[in-house]
Amino acid sequence: SGIAVQGGSKIKFNIDLILPYLIKSNEKLRLVHRIDKFTSGILILAKTKEASRKITKLFKENKVKKKYWAIVLGAPKKEKGNIVLPLNKKFVSGQEKVVVDHDSEKYAETYYSIKEKTEKLSLLEIVPKTGRTHQIRVHLQSIEKPILGDYKYYTNINKVKYKEKINMHLHAKELNFNLEGKDYSLSASLPQYFKKTLIENFRKKYD
Repeated sequence: SGIAVQGGSKIKFNIDLILPYLIKSNEKLRLVHRIDKFTSGILILAKTKEASRKITKLFKENKVKKKYWAIVLGAPKKEKGNIVLPLNKKFVSGQEKVVVDHDSEKYAETYYSIKEKTEKLSLLEIVPKTGRTHQIRVHLQSIEKPILGDYKYYTNINKVKYKEKINMHLHAKELNFNLEGKDYSLSASLPQYFKKTLIENFRKKYD
C-alpha cells in the first residue's frame, strides 16, 4: 500500500522502476496486471515474455478469480449482494475520477458478502467479476458504504472523523487461476494496520 504500480505525471517512484533490481539473473520481470496505489496485497510478475502474454490474457478474459477484503463504513443492508453498475472516467471538480455512468458501455459487476459487522464498520469479502479501474471502490461508494481510508471516493454524508489520516482498507487477498493445466492459488497476509483495525473493532485476529 502506498506505492504506485506504474508511473504517471505526478508519480516519481513506482514498482515498475524497481523490477530490474529484484532478480540477479538475465531474466526480466514483467507486470501482467495492476492494483491501485493504496491497495495492499498480491501483485503477479512474469519472468518470461511467454508467461507474461499468457497471464495477461487470463486477466483480460476474466479467467483469474480475485478475492479482496475491505473494511467499509457501516454495513450493507443484505448479508450478500451483487452490484452491477457501468463505470466511466470523468473529471469531477478538476480531478479525474471513476463514476457510475449509465450511458457507459463499460459494464462492471462486484459480488460481496459480510464477514463481520458492527454499527460503524463491516468487514467484507469481495469478488469482482470484471476488472474495471477503481471498480470495487466506486461500487461500494455507490451503495453508500465507502472503504475506510479511501479519501478519493468518500462522500460528505459518509465521512468519519479520525485524528489522523489512515490507510485505505482494501486488500487483494487471493488470486486463483489455471495456467497450462495447472491450478494456482495465491494468497497474501493482511498488512499490520488492517489487522489492528480488525482487532480494535471486531475483537478478532485474521491473517
